[in-house]
Amino acid sequence: MSYISHVSQDDENFIIKIDNVQVSVPEISVMPAENEIIVKIADETLHFNSPKIDMENIFADLKDKILTINAKLKHKEKLKELENIEEKLHKEQKEREKLEGEINKKNKDIDDLKSRYDRCLRTIADFDNARKIWERKEGEIKEYGARDVMLNLLPLLDTYNAAIASYKDKNLSVESREIFEGTKKIYEGLIYVLREQGLSEISSVGKNFDPYYHEAIMWEETDKFSEGMIIEEFQKGYKYKDMLLRSSKVKVAKSKSK
Repeated sequence: MSYISHVSQDDENFIIKIDNVQVSVPEISVMPAENEIIVKIADETLHFNSPKIDMENIFADLKDKILTINAKLKHKEKLKELENIEEKLHKEQKEREKLEGEINKKNKDIDDLKSRYDRCLRTIADFDNARKIWERKEGEIKEYGARDVMLNLLPLLDTYNAAIASYKDKNLSVESREIFEGTKKIYEGLIYVLREQGLSEISSVGKNFDPYYHEAIMWEETDKFSEGMIIEEFQKGYKYKDMLLRSSKVKVAKSKSK
């Protein structure tokens, strides 16, 4: 590689400039001294012992020295560049960690919101289930609210039935007959009101035995009635709307052959 040099001189020094060589101080100071030449380049001082000023040798040594210094400067520049890159990466790492922290916080907030949302949904579902249960109960109360009242009236109806059956075919005095007819009208009026509210009697005598509506407390072997037919009713059964209040207590025919 060739170098173009320029040599100038002031009152004390020779000034040598070498083109195409990058150093922090481009000027090189050459000072003649006794039996030597002192050359200053960058931060270094070079001493050349020679009775003569051999510029070619000086230039050759200077070129090598300048190349070495230039390589050092480039290495320092690379180190500085690497430091800048490392500093930039460090800042980016810090920024990324900050962003990751913010993202984690946002994700935690999102999880908390999801958890609260799920709790709200469960609460709404619980309220909705409670509402449906209450509506169902309210419907049952409206539909069957008088069930217990009807059930408590059954013994009274049994008493009326027993009294009417007891005096129905007897020869009564005029006064007793009037009392009987009055009692019968009260019973019929009561039955009418209860029927209007949904109470109904279960048919038994002459019907086939149904274990849901009938309770067989006696069986009678006979050929006069078909197997399983109800031939006598001991206690009347009742329904309230479509609900069974009480089954009928009955006697059921049984074939003699069996």
